[in-house]
Amino acid sequence: MQGRERYQGIVVRFDELIRTNLGKLNHVSDVSGAMGVTQRTLVRAIRTVHGTTPSYRLRMLRLTEARDALMLVKARTETVTDVAMRLGFVQLGRFAADYRGAFGESPSDTLRRAVGGIPAAEAEAANSGPPAGERTNCTG
Repeated sequence: MQGRERYQGIVVRFDELIRTNLGKLNHVSDVSGAMGVTQRTLVRAIRTVHGTTPSYRLRMLRLTEARDALMLVKARTETVTDVAMRLGFVQLGRFAADYRGAFGESPSDTLRRAVGGIPAAEAEAANSGPPAGERTNCTG
């Protein structure tokens, strides 16, 4: 169990380092160097604790931070591009595709909902239309 506890500590440090250096440490080699561990040790730790790779973990932490940032925008002060670039995503098309794959919507949809103040559940209901078989009252 001592090895797993050590790995858990490495993963906690990894997560903290990423969150405090978003947009600065965008490659696993940069992170392992800053942590003072080998890439091999980092791979073993993250695979043991989370069952995934450091690059996937890094990408998901950055995508989650992007989503959080987009959901907090209350005025048109920041764009999707601003958020993506601030967090170190330089390939915007790939960022959008990864974001959609992770969260089921585009980053611009998240931003639009945040600026409009529409909660996710209400936005989905509003986009789905009336239930099948129900007529809407259309007077003209």
